[in-house]
Amino acid sequence: METLQLAGQLIVESGGEIFRVEETITRMGTAFGLQDVQAFAVPSGMFISYRLSDGNVETAVKRLRSGSTDLSRVDAVNGVSRRVEAGELTQRQAQAVLEEIRGAWPGLRFPTGIAAAGLCAAGFSLLFGGGWMEFLIAGAVAALWQMWSALLSGTRVNGMVLTILGGMVSALLPTAVKFALPALGTEAVIAGALMPLLPGLTMTNAVQDTVRGDVMAGLSHGLQALFTACAAAGGALLSAALFRVLTGGGL
Repeated sequence: METLQLAGQLIVESGGEIFRVEETITRMGTAFGLQDVQAFAVPSGMFISYRLSDGNVETAVKRLRSGSTDLSRVDAVNGVSRRVEAGELTQRQAQAVLEEIRGAWPGLRFPTGIAAAGLCAAGFSLLFGGGWMEFLIAGAVAALWQMWSALLSGTRVNGMVLTILGGMVSALLPTAVKFALPALGTEAVIAGALMPLLPGLTMTNAVQDTVRGDVMAGLSHGLQALFTACAAAGGALLSAALFRVLTGGGL
């Protein structure tokens, strides 16, 4: 049970689809020799039930917390599931590998994530009508926030609060830079800097889960994506209102 729970937990908290969680648990449980393996998952929890060889049924509930997107971790868990099905890993070996996946330090993903966020924001600033100046400022703002966000992720600050703070930083810094660079197009910079905060993967999962018939998971992911987008926009509006109050409405 602990092994199946850990596999499902890693997939959900790393941004994987709900159908992938249930399929992974079912396949691994069957490969372990369990009978009538059943799995039901939503973004906030999962239920696992199976029948042992002696006829006894074991059932457990696991509460899940939202985590950061890490598709490489999802791929690693999928690899463990395939090896279990192929008979290459026993239950104890699979448990050990999953523990390693959970405890592995992101390593190069930390600087790579910062660079990716900066490049994403910079590119979108061009699509929103900005020039090279907006390109550089938007990339710097997004990279700076990504670094702060990574440092704050180990604290008790939850994801929604981080998204609001990210929206505030994405709007406040470009508006402040405009004092030194009056020709800066703040609209393109702010729009580009906000793009890495938007829940594209969550919305994609919502559509996939709904199409596959998991309406509850689809609605849950959809509402989460909607609230996240509203939090990012709300943070930007709060920052703009604060800046207007502090400067007397000049910018």
